[in-house]
Amino acid sequence: MIYDLLRDEIKGFKNYEVSNIECKYKMDANEVPFSLPESTLENLQEIVKSANVNRYPDPVSIKLRDKLAEKCSASKDNILVGNGSDEIIHIIMNAFVSPDDFVVYPVPSFSMYRVYSEIAGANKVEISLGEDYHYDVVEFIKSIKEYDPKLVILCNPNNPTGTTISRDDIIKILEVNRGITVVDEAYYEFFGETVIDLINKYKNMIVLRTLSKAYGLAGLRVGYAVSNPEMIGCLNLVKSPYNVNSISQAIALSVLEADTVKDRVEYIKNERKFLMDGLSKIDGLKVYNSQANFLLLKFDNADYVYNKLLEKGILVRDFSGDNELSGTLRVTIGTREANSYFIKCIKEILS
Repeated sequence: MIYDLLRDEIKGFKNYEVSNIECKYKMDANEVPFSLPESTLENLQEIVKSANVNRYPDPVSIKLRDKLAEKCSASKDNILVGNGSDEIIHIIMNAFVSPDDFVVYPVPSFSMYRVYSEIAGANKVEISLGEDYHYDVVEFIKSIKEYDPKLVILCNPNNPTGTTISRDDIIKILEVNRGITVVDEAYYEFFGETVIDLINKYKNMIVLRTLSKAYGLAGLRVGYAVSNPEMIGCLNLVKSPYNVNSISQAIALSVLEADTVKDRVEYIKNERKFLMDGLSKIDGLKVYNSQANFLLLKFDNADYVYNKLLEKGILVRDFSGDNELSGTLRVTIGTREANSYFIKCIKEILS
């Protein structure tokens, strides 16, 4: 059988699962509810035409890196662009992690940390965030000293909990970790705190960002890494030559130039407060404080609530079967209409 030819690390492997269920309100994938900026939509035909799709794309995304560097107060030599930030995680693993190296990351967190660690044949060191999903920097430092990991990953804000790790605690980890430290800031815009300014002080740190969340380009798959030029050079050694297509580069550049993200982020943050306030008044669930564009909710019978929400046309992310997330559902912050309807449905279901 073909299965027998698989690498031992992949046998019994479980990859990332994505729901594809028709619904009225899709609130499961941490997407923003906005279309492209008007200026991009009005010029979309010209943008696509100028992408020259009969030619291979710019292999190093020079114009896009220039614009991203401007946003990050960095240089284009500090930037690597990927086909989503999850591709960059894979690139980091390919560049630095050998079989049996140790990789340290929090649980629960973004499941691709586990997936790419297993593909690399690494030894996984999973640090529990505990009952309230808060980072325990003492446990991270203890594990770093014990295992001397090749890679430590911190998700800030953390997905799917929305909780954060302080800048001071990140620095404590950077001070003791001899391997690579990745700080995944996919939800940075909704939080507002970053460690990008430390990339030249800590040469072994990589900050990950994405245009999938706040910028609303999830369908185009554009993520980026920010680090010192030597680190970016190492990552480029294993990057595919044409990893970001021409149309994604062109539209991403237009969206960054449109500069609408600030207003859209403020809208989401206001709706986050509206949703948290509304849900907190309902008996029968726990709402975890979030600094991202989603909320994690805990129920006595999450399976029941999930299926009832589906009946009412709402799709959320069901984590109830996960050991670290037992009894929880994650809901993406949507429009006022979607959020109001969600609150109404939860009241009805729990009544």
